[in-house]
Amino acid sequence: MLTQSIPTHLAPHISPQFYNEYTPTDHAVWRFVLSLNLHTLEGKAHPFYIEGLKRTGMGPDRLPNVEQMTDEMRAAGWSTVAVDGLIPGVAFFDFQGNGMLPVATDIRKVENILYSPAPDIIHEAAGHAPMLMDPTFSAIVKRFGQLGAKAFMNREEHASFAALKRLTIVKENANSTEQDIEAAERAVHEAKAQVTGFSEAQQVARIFWWTVEFGLIGDLENPMIYGAGLLSSVGESRHCLTDAVVKHPFDLEHALQTKQDVTNMQKELFVIPDFETLSSVLDELEGRMAIRKGGVESVTKALASGSQSTIRLEDGSERVGIVRHMTESKEHTLIQWDECTVVKNGQLTKRERHGLLIVHDTESALDRDDLLEDGMTLRQACASDMLEGVIVQLEGRTISLDSLEVRVDSLPSVFPGTTVEELTIIEKPVIIERDERVWTKDDPMFNRIHLMRERGESIDGLVPDILSEHPDAWLLHIECLELVEDEELKQAVIDRLEALRHTSPSRNELIGRAFELLR
Repeated sequence: MLTQSIPTHLAPHISPQFYNEYTPTDHAVWRFVLSLNLHTLEGKAHPFYIEGLKRTGMGPDRLPNVEQMTDEMRAAGWSTVAVDGLIPGVAFFDFQGNGMLPVATDIRKVENILYSPAPDIIHEAAGHAPMLMDPTFSAIVKRFGQLGAKAFMNREEHASFAALKRLTIVKENANSTEQDIEAAERAVHEAKAQVTGFSEAQQVARIFWWTVEFGLIGDLENPMIYGAGLLSSVGESRHCLTDAVVKHPFDLEHALQTKQDVTNMQKELFVIPDFETLSSVLDELEGRMAIRKGGVESVTKALASGSQSTIRLEDGSERVGIVRHMTESKEHTLIQWDECTVVKNGQLTKRERHGLLIVHDTESALDRDDLLEDGMTLRQACASDMLEGVIVQLEGRTISLDSLEVRVDSLPSVFPGTTVEELTIIEKPVIIERDERVWTKDDPMFNRIHLMRERGESIDGLVPDILSEHPDAWLLHIECLELVEDEELKQAVIDRLEALRHTSPSRNELIGRAFELLR
């Protein structure tokens, strides 16, 4: 892992992979999903996907090691970092903007093979990594990351994220009860209800969802899959190309207005003709963002975020801090910070109770001699770089400031965070919520089969024990069916699997598709 290149502010989100704690069942799930997807995606995925999978060095035999993935992906300008499940969107995008693929290292349970509500190593490694080996698509994803890292969130979105992360953990926890899941789902709905507006972060995330995660490419009537969420899902990779899913030609406004569902298969998807079109979409999206538009309107986004932001002035200098208040009139806008750092020509100057007064209408503003109460007129103030100890009267407010700048300025760029490393806020280390991976009664048998497969030994002697001692382990029976040599034993395994198909709709589909694969 290229740890030396990881920005300091992203380091707290990195987690060990705990590779040796994966169980034999975990490896069997990876093997089954990857084998099934390779069979399903041939001729249906973007032509580069299979080639990209080969270039990453991943195979179906066992789960990939995240650190070793970097060795293969370095040629495409990427590295990989292990993370603990769902991470904040700004961190997720920031990693990608820096050419690092964050890989959630958990793996879905057997019962969630068709569709997992949480990001896992199948989604990240088998879904995202192969397409990143394509140079054109790689550049697009990095640019998505750079935009997402500079997209404003609202305060309420932080609580909403925390509730959603908790839900994904609960759903993948083998010990969770139905009551636990219902409580976590209620918490998500309650948190989401508090989120107002449609922030830049939500907009970037939504377009990312309908393209990099769940995108189709090519002809509207016969599209191919390139989105990682589709490529990594055994169920959705097949479902998405059926008539059950409505296909729309990609349109930015339409995509922004179409809400995604993170817990179920998508009912509608968007098709782009080619990656050049997607690059143009990012141009249009970026043009709407505060980092490009700037101005007072963009400062309102910084205020709504409640977090550290940067306001860049026309002379290239920056004001970095949490915007606490903004007072607007026709002629002026006063921006206030409790603590602000002025960044100019590489020098950092910290200011407390600081204000930036932007003059919009110079002619009328210059007649307002009562704007400043310290005896200075606005005419005098406009000629000053920095005023100390002033009282400002604006829109019925009397505001006392330790320092004030008065500028005629368009504020060309406003964005969250800072480009100055010394001012970057370092989050506390992420609390990793892990459940100990305890072997089930099926795991020792999965392990024996795996070792015998590697040694080229016959498993026929194990089959009677598997049929009698593991009657409900359908994935274990699939592994048997692939390796068993005796025809009578093979038929016994088939009969058991046919019986298990009737125990649930998902098993019916998965076992049926396994039969197709092994036929």
